[in-house]
Amino acid sequence: MNDRPDATELLEIARRTLLDEILPRLPEELRYSARMVANAMAIAAREHAAGDAAAQAELARLRNLFAERPQPLTGAALHAALAGYNRRLATEIRAGRFDSRERAALLAHLEKTTADKLAVANPKALKN
Repeated sequence: MNDRPDATELLEIARRTLLDEILPRLPEELRYSARMVANAMAIAAREHAAGDAAAQAELARLRNLFAERPQPLTGAALHAALAGYNRRLATEIRAGRFDSRERAALLAHLEKTTADKLAVANPKALKN
């Protein structure tokens, strides 16, 4: 098995080729689509490079908000747990659970989760 280039590097090589060599030769009506593909490749590369650390941290914060003990999860189980906890969080927010003393913990969680997601999806937004 080759160590280099890894998946992140391969995505970046393919993205640079698309932007530098293919995009300039495309007709104008296809350039927007090519840029969207290049952007998706950049997001995928950042997501791969980051691994599941942000998802693990988000799950730990959610479990902390609900005063539950953390349990290590990975892959599909991690993402299913996050979806379930986020549905529960939305229900609890609507019910007013975080309107008083737990509000600061909720806001800290939401701010960190948003920053982690932006770091992958649109890191330039964090610089403003």
